[in-house]
Amino acid sequence: MDGENMIKKIKITTNTREEMKKLIRNGSIDMNCGGPSQQSNGTFVIEAYVPDSYVDNVRTLGFPFEVVENISRSMLEQRQQEVGIGDRYEGGNIAPQGLGIKR
Repeated sequence: MDGENMIKKIKITTNTREEMKKLIRNGSIDMNCGGPSQQSNGTFVIEAYVPDSYVDNVRTLGFPFEVVENISRSMLEQRQQEVGIGDRYEGGNIAPQGLGIKR
């Protein structure tokens, strides 16, 4: 990772749903595909990926965040190779299988 551009995986927290919507509408942050989640304390959290050089810009948005992981660009590209392509459900002809729990 010497001299390689680093990406930070961060968790950004907002106090309200409206603040989270404002953050997402800003569009300047690469959000994790999972989307925001509401925590038990009522706050909202979203994971995002930002270059090292952009961390100060995230700070200016005014929302608390924490760095979860430092990732090199090559490591991120390797992880992206694990993501499947195509339509594994064949246009709805195949039902999803998984560990989902009905509640």
